[in-house]
Amino acid sequence: MAGGAFKSVLHGRPPNDLDLFAATDPGRQALLDILQQNGAIILQDNKPYQTILSWHGQRVELAYSTQYQTLSERLAQFDLDLSAVGVEYDDGRLHPEIHPVARESLVSGEVLLIKPLKNWKYVLATLERMRRYARELDLVLPKAEINYIWSIFEDQPLEMQRGMIERFRLVGRDTQAIQKEAECRIHP
Repeated sequence: MAGGAFKSVLHGRPPNDLDLFAATDPGRQALLDILQQNGAIILQDNKPYQTILSWHGQRVELAYSTQYQTLSERLAQFDLDLSAVGVEYDDGRLHPEIHPVARESLVSGEVLLIKPLKNWKYVLATLERMRRYARELDLVLPKAEINYIWSIFEDQPLEMQRGMIERFRLVGRDTQAIQKEAECRIHP
């Protein structure tokens, strides 16, 4: 398990969702079967990203990707510091892990990016999450981090910029403000 659930715990709130990842396709199917056998109901199959379930009132998101064998490999694919926290089940034990940038963020009181961004095509969603995390945890959102996000967007050709806005519409929560800001930054 990795992601924003740990950010919620830091804030003293119950998590919005639990993000689960499996190391293999058979492991993913076994986890999905166990969840369903224990009362989880599939709400949406959002291919290629995740299966979304409801389990005792808790939203659970089970990622499709099984290409990373360890939690360290998985966390290395995250772009946002406070999401790069997780716990791995291995050989009957739980092993926690916190990305070094997440530790730095907690010490500095800032929302930081893990650079270079691995998921740069979703940079607008990352910006939305950064703003939400800063607001929820009363952390500073450094201008340099915001500028970094916008530089990635602005450096793209027009077609890619439009594709980034469309991706954001599909995965973002608070899409209108950021979408409008992105549209103002599109190359003429």
